[in-house]
Amino acid sequence: MKLALPALLVLVACGGKATPPPVANQGGGGGTAVGIRSIDWANRTYQNGDGTFTVKDGTFEFAFDENGNEVAADYQPTDPDGYVERGYFNVAAPVYGDVDGDGTEEAIIISVHNTGGTGQFDGADVYTMRGGEPVVIGGIPGGDRGDGGLHNVTFEGPVVIVERMMSQDGDGACCPSKLQVERWRWTGGTLVEDEAARTLIDLEGR
Repeated sequence: MKLALPALLVLVACGGKATPPPVANQGGGGGTAVGIRSIDWANRTYQNGDGTFTVKDGTFEFAFDENGNEVAADYQPTDPDGYVERGYFNVAAPVYGDVDGDGTEEAIIISVHNTGGTGQFDGADVYTMRGGEPVVIGGIPGGDRGDGGLHNVTFEGPVVIVERMMSQDGDGACCPSKLQVERWRWTGGTLVEDEAARTLIDLEGR
C-alpha cells in the first residue's frame, strides 16, 4: 500500500509514534474477514496519546489561535500578523492480511499526526474484529519523516513487510535517500521484527 495522503507523500517521512486504538466504530462488522472490510476506516474516531480525532475522508484538521485556544480549522485571526498553529491527523487506507494466523483477516492502519510544526509522526496499528468491533492487537512503531517514518506496509504471506524511511548523512528530514526493509511476524501474541533480516535499499524510484 503506497501512502497516498498528501501529508504522507515525501512525507510520512517524519513519522513517529505508534497510535493507540480508535475509540469509536462507525462501521459494521462481525468477526470475519467480511466484517473487518466493512469498517469505514476513513470516517471514524481514533485516539492517540495526544488526543481524540474524528476523521472525515481520512483527515481531521485543527488549529490553535495566538492564545493557545482550539479554534476551527479555517480560523483566520483578526490581526493579519496573528499566529495560528494548524495541524492534522490522517489515516491511510487499510492493508488486509492474516497477521496472527487464525484464518481471518486483520487490518493494518497507518496514521500520521502533525502537531503544527514540521514533524509528521506516524505509526501503524493492527486491528482484528471482536464482538463486532475492531480492536487493536498490536502495532509497528513509526517515526518522523526521514527519521524512521513508514513509507509502505504490505503482506508476504503471514509476514508484514515494512519499508521505513531512513535519512543518511547529508539527507534532509524531508528527503531521505534510503529505505530500511523490515520483516515482522506474529510471535508470542505480538508482532516481532526479525532484525537480522533488515536490508537497506535506495528510495529513489520507489
